[in-house]
Amino acid sequence: DLHLPGITLIAGGKALLDKATFRMSRGRKYGLVGRNGIGKTTLINALCRKELDKCPQNLHILQVEQEVEGDDKTVLEHVVECDIERLELLKEQEERGATDITDMSEDEKDKHNDRLMEIVERLDMIDAVGAEAKAIEILTGLGFKQAELNKKSNTFSGGWRMRIALSKVIFSEPEILLLDEPTNHLDLVALIWLEKYVSQLDITVVIVSHARDFLN
Repeated sequence: DLHLPGITLIAGGKALLDKATFRMSRGRKYGLVGRNGIGKTTLINALCRKELDKCPQNLHILQVEQEVEGDDKTVLEHVVECDIERLELLKEQEERGATDITDMSEDEKDKHNDRLMEIVERLDMIDAVGAEAKAIEILTGLGFKQAELNKKSNTFSGGWRMRIALSKVIFSEPEILLLDEPTNHLDLVALIWLEKYVSQLDITVVIVSHARDFLN
């Protein structure tokens, strides 16, 4: 749970919050509503950057702020590779597996093998094997065809690259997920999928939206 008493948020010389209490319960879904220009995006930006007073700095908070920059990475690579821990563990596992331990002392061999075991256990814990399937489920749910997953991201329009960015954030499963007008970039089928997927997430979600049906 997040409980921040007595916070003040000022933007452009205007106090958006003045000694307010900000509280969110873990796993709940929140809709942030209000007319345009009132400061909704400013609030979630401050939350994402942990600028609110007394906000724990170790909280894993992610927000979809802008579209993915088009490059030579494929759509699927963009999503799977955002799990940095998985990539680093797989790389270390490969390097250690290729290491010649013949000339190591018994103590060095034990440490080497213990670390390999730790890596295997951690990869199993984070379901490294299922990462690609999870990424594919999210991407296809948001409208990408199977044949498009291995296309370079720079072949897609800005709206579709925004869907890649949304996929990366959902894939990462932060403790708090911030979505700012996600319905702007989705067709009806993708919207229905996102509604169902987000409702099943066991994390805290804050959604800025004018789409009442989606929030409901």
